[in-house]
Amino acid sequence: MLTLLKNALAEWRAELRVYHALDANSAAARAQHIMGITRLTPAMVAVNMLVGGSLVWVLAGQVNRIGLITWLLVLALVCTPVLLSWFRHRGQSVRKVSPRAIQRAVIHASLLAAVWSAALLLWFDGVDTQRQLVMAVVSAGMLSTGAFVLSAIPVAGLMWIAVLGLAQLVTLLHSGVAIYGYAAGLVAMYLVIQVLAVRWFARQANVRIATEREAERQGHMVALLLRDFEEHSADVLWEIDRAGRFTHVSSKLAKLLHESDTQVSDEGLVEVLLRRCPGGKMAEGIKTLREKLAEDKPFRDVLLSVQMSEGLRWWSVTAKPLVDEKNHTMGWRGVISDVTQQRQAHQRLTYQAHFDALTGLVNREQLRKRLAQAVDMGSRSERRTALMCLDLDNFKAINDSLGHSVGDGVLKLVAQRLHSVMRRADLVARLGGDEFAVLLDDVRSDEEVQHLAQRLLGVLNAPGEVNGRTVSVGASMGIAMIPEHGTSIDEVLGNADLALYAAKEAGRGRCETFAAWLGERSRRQMSIEQELRVALSRSELYLEWQPIVDAQTWKVRGAEALLRWWHPTLGAISPVEFVPVAEKSGLIGEIGAWVLGEACRTAVQSMPGLCISVNVSPVQLMRVGFLDDVAKALKDSGLAPQRVEMEITESVFLDDASTALVNLHGLKNLGVRIALDDFGTGYSAFQYLRRFPFDTLKIDRAFVRELMTHHDARVIVRTIVALANTLGMTTVAEGVEEPAQLEVLRLAGCSEIQGYLVARPMAIERLLPLLEHWDEDNRPEPGAMPETQHMPLLAELPIRRH
Repeated sequence: MLTLLKNALAEWRAELRVYHALDANSAAARAQHIMGITRLTPAMVAVNMLVGGSLVWVLAGQVNRIGLITWLLVLALVCTPVLLSWFRHRGQSVRKVSPRAIQRAVIHASLLAAVWSAALLLWFDGVDTQRQLVMAVVSAGMLSTGAFVLSAIPVAGLMWIAVLGLAQLVTLLHSGVAIYGYAAGLVAMYLVIQVLAVRWFARQANVRIATEREAERQGHMVALLLRDFEEHSADVLWEIDRAGRFTHVSSKLAKLLHESDTQVSDEGLVEVLLRRCPGGKMAEGIKTLREKLAEDKPFRDVLLSVQMSEGLRWWSVTAKPLVDEKNHTMGWRGVISDVTQQRQAHQRLTYQAHFDALTGLVNREQLRKRLAQAVDMGSRSERRTALMCLDLDNFKAINDSLGHSVGDGVLKLVAQRLHSVMRRADLVARLGGDEFAVLLDDVRSDEEVQHLAQRLLGVLNAPGEVNGRTVSVGASMGIAMIPEHGTSIDEVLGNADLALYAAKEAGRGRCETFAAWLGERSRRQMSIEQELRVALSRSELYLEWQPIVDAQTWKVRGAEALLRWWHPTLGAISPVEFVPVAEKSGLIGEIGAWVLGEACRTAVQSMPGLCISVNVSPVQLMRVGFLDDVAKALKDSGLAPQRVEMEITESVFLDDASTALVNLHGLKNLGVRIALDDFGTGYSAFQYLRRFPFDTLKIDRAFVRELMTHHDARVIVRTIVALANTLGMTTVAEGVEEPAQLEVLRLAGCSEIQGYLVARPMAIERLLPLLEHWDEDNRPEPGAMPETQHMPLLAELPIRRH
């Protein structure tokens, strides 16, 4: 303990050395401390006098006025010398201060603390409790403020704390009030903390000053090194007299100018440069150089372009005047730096800032500038402009399958084709990736725009040859008219993008013009996305269930879980509308996991022995954690995997069939059944049956709906059923609404059905009574109305309110 105390005292003495040492660094540090406190002198004097005057006013009713006035005069007398000293030295920069200045600061702090202590010791016991509270607040405030301000000079700060703090302790203990004794203990604790704080602030101030001093020293050193570097660098020195003729020609200068020493000596700097800078923009640099020399002031980096035997070079000229004892200019001395490489690099960067490096088209920034002009022109006149946003339809497939070199060639080919069709006044830009834009200036009619758009699509959709390969690119286009479709750059770009998305959704390879309903749809999608982010936490999402019945025995085999959303202001929102939004926004993972967990929990609690079907989004299936979500739902609910069937559509195989197959095999390993939904309506359905062993094929409602009217629909259904039977799969027909459809499906050998003939989707509270009263012998016969069996029962069930 003694050792620690000795070490602490030694460290404290070392920290205080700067306040009494005589070396230059300590004197400079003291000056900065003093200046820091001096800057606050007017404010601190004003605070002392204002607070002192306020205290006198508060105590005037209970303390002798002569004593109060005398005390206030003493306070002013103590503050006056400091204020006068500040006034005399204001605006001056003090670089060094002797230790005596520190001693004077300590004495002044002690005197000022004594004046405030006197007020406590003389009058605290003689005033009422309210005025005692005011005095305590004033004393505490002055103690804290003074300690903080004086912390840069720790001895002064400690003396302030010691004098005023001791007075507070004596006053509280002398009062004889028991609670004031407790307050004295708190004050003692606060005093210790303030002492430590003063020491910490002083240490930080010294560290800051030392750091600044070191930074300044290093700055001087760097300046010297830079100057030495300039003198010994590859830059060429030159010197001329008042008339502009060279007074000294080095071999390096003659070599730079491609002249002999004699030739250079016979001419002036400007004359030599003029022969290397014949007219045009190059003469502008010479003109600037002449003006700088005529000003008789130092100048830097006057840029000249000179024509040399090796080509165009860029020189930077820096110089300062040479003056005599009367400060008259006698000549000039400077350097010439060859900045050709830097200039070329700058030109390349400038080009890249305005143009696409691959295609040579202008970039997005340049397009925005032209759009700003077009929008401004459209607001002030009847001049119309059209913005076309294009997106290549097959670029990703080409880039992935044929390589990036072919992909780059395709982008160049597209740029060339766009340029070949456009007028000289039009602007063609590459926005990035496979996105392009065309700005048609001064269009006369919508028909003109449509005609040019179709011509563009015809040119772009034609096959082309790239790196010896024939490629078919294809493009989709969205058009926004200015000013009809936007009064700002972002609005026009956004509306053109909306039209482009509409063209892609309509089948690609086509053109769409922006319409108001596209903006409304976009705004609704944004609103849906925002509300969907909180729909789970607000319990707005829920499940409805539709029974699945054995087509032969009319026995209920299971039920399909269908996600629903009821919003308090938007009402019922269809899954067809909000599921794509969830997929695009990344919310499908969280929502899909909730659906899995809720469906499994409901199956265990309410549907013992029945299987459940759950729809899985293609985006959800591709998620890294999808299998973990399924496993967690099964584990948390305790549901047997054999009772769960995941329904997927053929679109999961479009973008990344390998990933889809890996996750599907993972589901099979978990023991979950898998159904291929909407079979026969999508893409290469049969090849997927060979690549993955599905458990169930679901016949799309489009075929079921036409069973009674189209012979080919019946043939297709029989074929699907026969195929499923051959492969050992179950078939489920969706959308069955009529007994006649049921009869056709039953005779075709379809395993199970679902649809309005059985029941509409319903909440679990309505499904359970339906299952309880289910009559397997009451299967609808052909010719019967579909509502006869179940509608009376459903009408008696409670309706779910939201």
